[in-house]
Amino acid sequence: MLIDQLRRRLGNPQASSFMLMGEALQLVTMEDLRAVAHDVSPAVAAEEAALGAESYEWLRRYNRSLYGRIAGYWALGEKLQFRYPWPIVAILGIVQVLGGMDRARLYGIAGRVASRFGFDEYEKLGDGSEDVLRRTNRGIFADSVPTVLRALRAEALIREGKRELAEALIEGTGAVLWDEESRTLCRSIVEGLLIDDGEERRFRALAATTLRHFSREQAIFTHHIGARSKKRKLPPAKEVPAPVIERGKLRFKPFALPEGFDFRDHDARVDAFGRAFVTSVTGAPSEYRVAIEWVRRRYSPK
Repeated sequence: MLIDQLRRRLGNPQASSFMLMGEALQLVTMEDLRAVAHDVSPAVAAEEAALGAESYEWLRRYNRSLYGRIAGYWALGEKLQFRYPWPIVAILGIVQVLGGMDRARLYGIAGRVASRFGFDEYEKLGDGSEDVLRRTNRGIFADSVPTVLRALRAEALIREGKRELAEALIEGTGAVLWDEESRTLCRSIVEGLLIDDGEERRFRALAATTLRHFSREQAIFTHHIGARSKKRKLPPAKEVPAPVIERGKLRFKPFALPEGFDFRDHDARVDAFGRAFVTSVTGAPSEYRVAIEWVRRRYSPK
């Protein structure tokens, strides 16, 4: 896979395929491309071409703004018939990001005033924080949507009796932006979607996969934070507004973060935000339906 060549160039055996969509792509050479080039069957090549075209159209149409991505996630949820909770969870995450952007702008405004007196730290902090949030949000959409579209196609092929072809798609035999975690996540989505002997069992499986998907996409946040100077920090926070289901309604309420919480700590962030944004709305099918309806009322096309 091409990711293996990138890992060699970076000297980082843990590098993820989403990095190929960013600055790290500049490190890939023709030598790297030749090293991973191999023949695939015409059927696999045709499927990869179709998936590439479909993914391109989704990203071209929706991956242009925060509200565009909300519309894209909603469309993806509809395509999934809302069986997989990830798109709804992603939308709720963007709602929180919008608040984070407001806070970053306040830091920037305060910073511009302070910079007149020779203190430019807050202005830089606000600008850097907003940049991290936008880059992360765009990267998450670009990584997650093609994976889910691939899973949906693999499910359809299996139901048509074409399991071998579906396996080639899941394995990423002819894929470029693919790594081990992409493969594992895609397979887990497909296996959950194929559960037909109980809605509750399917929901439990796909809710668990959503939590894993959340961890994958938080790695993009970790990457963009780490790409910045170690001397700089994101604005401190003791709590974040997070969705809760109470008496059949969804509300955003303060979610207390652990003492000394640092946004740079990937594991701590995945644990805290996973509870705040994923398990908070996927504890039961009834809670998830409340979340769907909340998003529908606010963001679905009229």
